[in-house]
Amino acid sequence: MNWFKHIFSGDHSPPESPAPVTKVENREPRRQPTIAADNPIASESDDALNRTTMAHSFADQIQAIDARNGLVVGVLGPWGSGKTSFVNLARRNLEDAGIAVLDFNPWMFSGADQLVQAFFVELTAQLKLRPDFAEIGGLIEDYGEAFSGLGWLPFVGPWIERGHKATGILAKLLQSKKEGAGQRRAKVTRALTDIPAPIVVVLDDIDRLTTPEIRDVFKLVRLTANFPNIVYLLAFDRVRVEQALGEQGIPGRDYLEKILQIGVDLPAVPFDVLNSQIFTGIDGALVGIEKPGDFDSNVWPDVFIPPYS
Repeated sequence: MNWFKHIFSGDHSPPESPAPVTKVENREPRRQPTIAADNPIASESDDALNRTTMAHSFADQIQAIDARNGLVVGVLGPWGSGKTSFVNLARRNLEDAGIAVLDFNPWMFSGADQLVQAFFVELTAQLKLRPDFAEIGGLIEDYGEAFSGLGWLPFVGPWIERGHKATGILAKLLQSKKEGAGQRRAKVTRALTDIPAPIVVVLDDIDRLTTPEIRDVFKLVRLTANFPNIVYLLAFDRVRVEQALGEQGIPGRDYLEKILQIGVDLPAVPFDVLNSQIFTGIDGALVGIEKPGDFDSNVWPDVFIPPYS
């Protein structure tokens, strides 16, 4: 690592010429260095921030609160603070307790109508994969069709051309419209009331959406938040979302307080922990280089200014 130290030491004199290298025949191919991707963790063994206990406590809170009228909880923190990793740690605890955890990614959809429709379709698909919730999935599917009205009508023409079966699908849609969303919702409510444990629906990375999309997501949550035994777990940057929700003189924080029943604000990653992870990552990336030496942490203060200073 002498070349690295020389670059950042402030000494601009030419570095010493390296000693001649003796050519070695039949050398094994050099292994390419690998760099770990900055992905969220999925297991407790990878928890370098010691947040497992905190995540378990959060999961215990979710289980302890009465969700018979629905529940909305939040994991809040700035970008890069480990929100998804924290949710994954809490997820393990919830699943071990027999609670179904579903995911909905709002990134793939734009516009309030498409978002609502996609939400019910995705929720239905994931519930139908679980034998204990297949019936509830069908009821939610029916409710979503009634709520969405006949938004799928542009596709009806090609269906009808395919014959009688497509006509039956159209008849079902028309019947749903006639029956109305109210009765469908009542059926879903009765079915959800009887389940032994709540269903957790995770919406992550909300802060990466545009301002209109963030507002649409929270409108969706408000629309469906009072379903019994449905717990929404939202992960987002508080500052970003409060800015998006604030309008006409109404602070976004006040809006959030009316939606969230539980909120945990993740602390910033300590600088010494961040420092250690960076050094470990660099050392790991240099494994394939012959005799690189350990990355010298003494160089670090001279070339890096902490973001929190």
